[in-house]
Amino acid sequence: MAKIIFDTSILVDCLRGNTGAVSVVERVAKREIDGFISVLTEAELYAGRECGTDSGISKVRNLISLFTKILLTNEIAQQAGLYRRKYKVEIPDAVIAATASVYDAKVWTKNIKDFVGIKEATTEDPY
Repeated sequence: MAKIIFDTSILVDCLRGNTGAVSVVERVAKREIDGFISVLTEAELYAGRECGTDSGISKVRNLISLFTKILLTNEIAQQAGLYRRKYKVEIPDAVIAATASVYDAKVWTKNIKDFVGIKEATTEDPY
């Protein structure tokens, strides 16, 4: 089974009820997809408007629980810094790309343009 790192954009779409996003997250819940998120994605979700209420926080917590969380290691941080320098991408995108590279995984995202040029990261739009 291929490892998939889910970018924050997919999970935000899921929280907002996008049917394509809900469908791919359901595949993670059924263990048809080996779904991972970066700890950075967790932070971005908790910073989002969905967490403005207790019920929103609960919804985010439940969504995150479906995925295997990957912590920010020294190797990922160093690789992300190098991607930032080399490809001039934002740090969150560099961290997610580095996480995928270190874990030999694909990145599923709705923001493929954010990863353009990072040759070490394979990105796909899943819906």
